[in-house]
Order: sequence, then structure tokens, then C-alpha cells
Amino acid sequence: MIKIKTSIKSLLFELILTASIAYLFSLFAQDFWTWLAIILVLLLIWHHYMEWRLLKTLQPKNETIKPLTQFETLSPTLTYYNNQARREKMKSLRLLSRLNRHVQFLSEAIMVCGEKGDILWSNQHAQQLFDFYWHKKVEKNIFTVIFYPEFKTYFQKQHYKRPLVILTNNQRYIEITVNLYSAKTYLILARDVTQFISLLSIRQTFLTNLNHELRTPLTVLQGYIELLEFENANELQQKALHAIKEQTQRMTKLLQQLSLLVKIETADNKQHHPVNMSAIILSLQKNTALLKTEQQRIEFNIEPDLYVLGEETQLQSAVANLIYNAIKHSGEHSHIQISWKMNQATNQTTNQTTANTPHAIFSVTDNGIGIAPQHIPHLTERFYRVDPARSHTTGGSGLGLAIVKHALQQHNTRLNIESQENKGSCFWFVLGAVEQNKTQSLA
Repeated sequence: MIKIKTSIKSLLFELILTASIAYLFSLFAQDFWTWLAIILVLLLIWHHYMEWRLLKTLQPKNETIKPLTQFETLSPTLTYYNNQARREKMKSLRLLSRLNRHVQFLSEAIMVCGEKGDILWSNQHAQQLFDFYWHKKVEKNIFTVIFYPEFKTYFQKQHYKRPLVILTNNQRYIEITVNLYSAKTYLILARDVTQFISLLSIRQTFLTNLNHELRTPLTVLQGYIELLEFENANELQQKALHAIKEQTQRMTKLLQQLSLLVKIETADNKQHHPVNMSAIILSLQKNTALLKTEQQRIEFNIEPDLYVLGEETQLQSAVANLIYNAIKHSGEHSHIQISWKMNQATNQTTNQTTANTPHAIFSVTDNGIGIAPQHIPHLTERFYRVDPARSHTTGGSGLGLAIVKHALQQHNTRLNIESQENKGSCFWFVLGAVEQNKTQSLA
């Protein structure tokens, strides 16, 4: 606004000055309008010359202003900006050309298609993955390339929260993700996940066979150990029997946790139903009295009859592991607070709950020994232990928090961990609550 006012003032000043000079000259010769026209032409030429000098100063020495049209010859400024726009356009085109060449060598298959499936662009990896040829002058439809019925159904739904995995005719697993690219075009990403799924299958088969093969000998060992405990044994024999019994119990528990972890990983969330989380947590209260030490103090703050939509066994495993971990690892003189209640403060949620969705928070807080910051990101990894010596003493396997992590993932939420050394820890997660009047209809 200030620049506009300054320009208007300058224009008025020049007009007044021009008129004054023309009037002065008209007193000696010719009329006023002739002198006014002559002075205005000279003023225009002077402005044109100053504009040319300014643009010549702004331009590099090795560049010259090249007018594109006859009209631009009259305005060096217009020529300057048009040339600059053309240079920027050429730079953008060269950049897009380089990006196009680089995208061709990405490890993922990339295709762009219209709303009816017409392929508008495809990289080389997509053509190799689905065994087809594409050229911009040749029409090709995505449904003739990916001709599986499940893909057509997935594409037409237009709800792409999760990728689609299909098994091709040549026994390859392909993961396909569809994203809305623009108003009427879609970006399709695909990759071969056969090796990944094969590794998952091998791991699950191994864990299942391990659990099956070791369960029987462990049961036999436990039976003979119980039988030998009734015999008269000296101190060394009793110590050996106690160690064998302790290790067999630990291995049995480890196999149970591995079996539970495999079941949770391979489960889907289609079998969710209303679960009374308040009743599940309160049912664990009796067990905490047996596990805690005399110096520990446990406080339950549970809102009654608070339901969530989920799988009861998985939620019970998650809650039990968090409570038992706090009792085992917080320290002998710790104060443990277990809370389950409604919460409307959406700024604390890191899940998919929103302000319009009622949600509840479960938390286990203690003022114990705490956890060092470098360990917190790794706590939910399998077999990870903060202190292996302490875990050996308490009987920890390093699978408890991994079970919690995968159980919560099945419920579209995650475990949050806050801890400081010598100040305590807090483990919490958020679940969408179900109103009591809706539990009967959902059941």
C-alpha cells in the first residue's frame, strides 16, 4: 500500500513538473499542448533508457535480454520476466525428466491410472512384476494387467486404509496399495512380498513345532521332578532338583508366551466384541496380592462397567503383563497405581481416537527404579532385557511387552512408555470405549 501511494505521488510530481515546463516553453514559442506532447515523449524515452540500464545491471554479463515478440521490444521489463519464466520452466522440465528416469529404477512398481483403470504411466519395474508392456501411445487397462477379482473389488471400493495382498498364478505374493493421486487419477504401488511372507510362515511353523515338540518332554520332566522331591535327598540333590524344576517352569512359561505371541500375530480383528475391561482388570487384583512384596503398595482406580470393542484374551494378556511387570521390576518399596477410566483430553491420545469418539485410558504407574532413556525404544522387542541379571532373578523372558505391543496393534492402538531413572515409570494405552446401551446390540 505504501509503494502504491509513493508511485502515485511520483506520477503526480512528474505530471506537474511536465506541465510546468510545457507552460514555461509555451510563453516563448508554440502552444502549450505541443510542448506538453514533446516533453512527455522525452520523459518516456528517458524512463525506457533507465529501465534498460537497470535490467542490464540485474542480468549476468553473459546473458542478454532477448525479446520474444514485437510488443515485448517496447518493454524490457516484460521481456526480462518472460525470459526468466521460460528459464524456470526449462529447469522444471529438466528436473522432471531426471525424476522420471530415476523413478524407472525404483524397487517398487509404480503405475498411474484413471478412474476407469486406463494406465496413464508405468515404470519398468511394474511392467516386469506384472509381465506386460506399456507405451504412452498404446492404451492399456489396469484390470487386464492385474486381472484378479479381489483387486477389482478392492479398487472399486475406494477405501484404501490397508494394502491388498494377492497370490498370483505363479505363486508370488504381491502387496498393492492404491492412493488417490488427483481428482480422477490413482497412484498404484506394488511390491513382491513373497520372501517376507515366506519368512513369517517359516518362523510361525518353527515356533509351533518347537512348542509341540518340547511340551511333552517338559511335562515328563516336571512329573519326575515332583516324584523325586518326595524321596530322601541330601542338600546337593535338593538344590539340583530345585534348579531343574525352576528351569523347566521357566521354559514352560516361555513356550506358553511364544505360543500366545504367534496366535496374536496371526489373528485378525474381525472377531471383536464388547468386552468389560473393568471386570478383567479387577479379576487380576487377587493375583497381585500374591505377587507383590510386603513393602510394595498397589492401588486400583477402576471405573466400573467400562466396555471396549476387542478380543478378551488379548486384552487380558496385555493388561496382566503390564501389571505383573510393574510388580516384578519397579522395586521392593514402590507404590504402583493401576488406572482405567474415561478421558476426554484428546491431546494425550496418540491413537486413532478423536474428539467425537469416547475413549478410555489404561495406565500402570509406579515410583520405582525407572528405566534409562536408551532402553525405552527397545522395550517391546522380543527377548529384550534392560538388565539380564535382574530378569534372570525375576524370571523374565523378554516377551511380555512384545505380547502387549502386538495385542494392542490388533486393537488399532499402541503402548506408550514414559520413564525416568530413580523416579518411576508409566505404561499406558488408549482404547475406544463402547457406551453401555450399545453393548447389547454389538454383542
